[in-house]
Amino acid sequence: MATPRTATLPERRQTRLAGAPPGPRKRAERSDSLLDSAAALFVTKGMAATSIDDIALHAGVAKGTFYHYFQDRAAMLEALQARYAQQFADATQAAIADCADDDWQGKLKAWVACVLREYLATYPLHDALFHEVEVRHRYAMSELPFVQVLTTTLAEGERQGAWRTGNPEMTAVCMFHALHGLVDEALVTGSDTAELAPYLSRLFLNMVTAR
Repeated sequence: MATPRTATLPERRQTRLAGAPPGPRKRAERSDSLLDSAAALFVTKGMAATSIDDIALHAGVAKGTFYHYFQDRAAMLEALQARYAQQFADATQAAIADCADDDWQGKLKAWVACVLREYLATYPLHDALFHEVEVRHRYAMSELPFVQVLTTTLAEGERQGAWRTGNPEMTAVCMFHALHGLVDEALVTGSDTAELAPYLSRLFLNMVTAR
């Protein structure tokens, strides 16, 4: 295997992330550029094979710039995980907001459909961020922003008499794990993912409306 050639300064400039504004950039823009580059490389190369040099080169910045925004690669990984989860939360919150105020079943179905859609569209990144060897540790699923969106929806629906959960947070965590598990099962077996949303919606509505 040939030894990789070190990129020259002009080549580094040519690899600036597509769409990034030329010249000095605001802090948030440069941080996002680094995160975007890391996410793309983690998916294509894998986390273990991606170095800080790779990330800086892909983002079109000097290696020292990386350390201006992130202490190390672990800190960047935490930022990527948080951003990924928040994007789900924003999407689910918007989907629920599109439902009528008293359409509690619609809100639950909207959460299910949105999480499924986002997960299926981004699972390569999800796997890179959460399933690689160096990130094997436990998470409190109840603290994930988009699970908190569901917890809030279940709690509000319960206060309005739309259903009864007994414990909105525990119910939300159960629902998330069920959805996550069935998506992974479908991806491994090649099953039709179009069946998941209606099945899970029926299952979850039975969970919260059973007396």
